[in-house]
Amino acid sequence: MDDERKYSGLLPLLITFIALTVVSDVFAILCIYGTKIAFLANNPLLFSLLASGLLTAFFVLSVWFVVNGKETLYKSALSVYILALFALVVLFILQRTGFFNVIQDENSLQEYLASKGTWMPVVYTVLQYLQVVILPIPSVVSTVAGVALFGPFQTTIYSLIGVLLGSFTAFLIGQKLGNKAVAWMIGEETMNKWQNKIKGKDYLLLTLMFILPVFPDDVLCFVAGLSTMTLKYFSVMIVVSRILQISVTCYSIDLIPFTTWWGLLIWIVFFAVLLVGFVIVYKNIDKIQQWISNRFKKDKKK
Repeated sequence: MDDERKYSGLLPLLITFIALTVVSDVFAILCIYGTKIAFLANNPLLFSLLASGLLTAFFVLSVWFVVNGKETLYKSALSVYILALFALVVLFILQRTGFFNVIQDENSLQEYLASKGTWMPVVYTVLQYLQVVILPIPSVVSTVAGVALFGPFQTTIYSLIGVLLGSFTAFLIGQKLGNKAVAWMIGEETMNKWQNKIKGKDYLLLTLMFILPVFPDDVLCFVAGLSTMTLKYFSVMIVVSRILQISVTCYSIDLIPFTTWWGLLIWIVFFAVLLVGFVIVYKNIDKIQQWISNRFKKDKKK
């Protein structure tokens, strides 16, 4: 009787892994045949077979984890499947829309967005979301294109919607799926580098890094999910810092040009003030970190 319950409980997991393998294989083949990367485009059949073989091997390994009750391992395998499928679907969509051809500079991106007509705000918001989670698009490029098309106010609104959704997605990937998922998304070396930098001082240092416009805040959203930071604190911090960062960036492009002497002077003073503030805070970092940790500490289990 216990064996019957055990195997009946395994069936949904096996069906899930079969479905994920089949769908992932389909999108992998579609992406290989749709790529413009030379060595892939010249041998699509070979790489399609290779992709199918790897997915089949991973499926067999996942089934072995399930059958032998390796819960942590098959849950990790399930996370890898979901992330891989998400990436393949996004890649397929971007290939089909020709998007990779237009993300090189703000002029090409502006022309692409303009071609979408009434769908421009939706496309731009999705673009800003993907910029945080998966696309290697410099934020300056997308911001310049947005301001040119919508003006600073609308660009700020659209960017905030997309970037905040992307930030929460990245944080939850780190918090719920762990190191392996984050390493897959941003690279293990990058993940380890930033984890070492913020170790023991994650609340305060991450907050400063999100506010200052010189750190890779998109990467830091994933790293924040791996830290001791709570979702409550992250929510408050990311909303405030993103509003400041995005609105200042959008309006600065329109109001404070880098091409004039007074514009450069304002930016020099601004960064000087930020630098002095950072140094003052860093000297008192232990005291401030302790206060923040006590204020937003996680609820202990009774």
